[in-house]
Amino acid sequence: MNQNNIIEGHDLTYSYTIYDDEGNPESDQTALAGVDIEVEPGQFIAILGHNGSGKSTLARHLNALLTPESGTLYVDGYDTSDEKNVWKIRQSAGMVFQNPDNQIIASMVEEDVGFGPENMGVPTPQIWERVEHALRAVGMWKKRRSSPNRLSGGQKQRVAIAGVIAMRPRCIILDEATAMLDPGGRKEVIQTILDLNRQEKVTVILITHYMEEVVQADRVLVMDHGRIVMSGSAREVFSRVEELRSFRLDVPPAAMLAWKLKKRGVDLPDSVLTIEELVEALDSL
Repeated sequence: MNQNNIIEGHDLTYSYTIYDDEGNPESDQTALAGVDIEVEPGQFIAILGHNGSGKSTLARHLNALLTPESGTLYVDGYDTSDEKNVWKIRQSAGMVFQNPDNQIIASMVEEDVGFGPENMGVPTPQIWERVEHALRAVGMWKKRRSSPNRLSGGQKQRVAIAGVIAMRPRCIILDEATAMLDPGGRKEVIQTILDLNRQEKVTVILITHYMEEVVQADRVLVMDHGRIVMSGSAREVFSRVEELRSFRLDVPPAAMLAWKLKKRGVDLPDSVLTIEELVEALDSL
């Protein structure tokens, strides 16, 4: 394994068994088909793909919730296929899921955030230091004594992220963590993740199907039928509009509008990603 990588996987394969209505195994469905992935510490990696492309299966491998049928995967230097490493891997790579209600278990925000460190055996004074740091990092310190049931969806998801931060992982994996949120809640969570990545140098793996969420990622991976079919910067990937559409994916609205204008003969650059960039490019004409 390259010591410069926090995540390194080679030729990862995995399949699910499909069962009939009576519970009998019917067939196998390939979810990962020879995936290679390398992530350096502090990177923000976004993984895109339509439903069934394998992106959530890959996310669960990065947290050792699943282990590859073949191939090798190392997270923070630990082989995920070795059961003795599971706890260490989950301390290094925290996971945030779609529904925050499935991750929040306490009746008060600060107690919920402290649950993970307490299970890790962290001394009590350090637990509360971690809780304060984590809640301040996600902008939820003022809600520390609130009931999670009284929070909005975006606030709940930020509490779930704080619970992961309090365990001091080197990497946070978000598996469609904004899928159940309204646009305002999605914006809150993405900004929180960006702040953690830039200010605290936490490695971020974002699994999403919202194109606008990945504009600021260092690298974008596109999955289809269990394989990584595109890889590059956001500008590189979103400039290949027709190829993305062949994988049943769209591009950010500004990039799509720029692409359509170019097809009509407007002289615009390929790298437009945001409304601000599109306005500037049109203004320069």
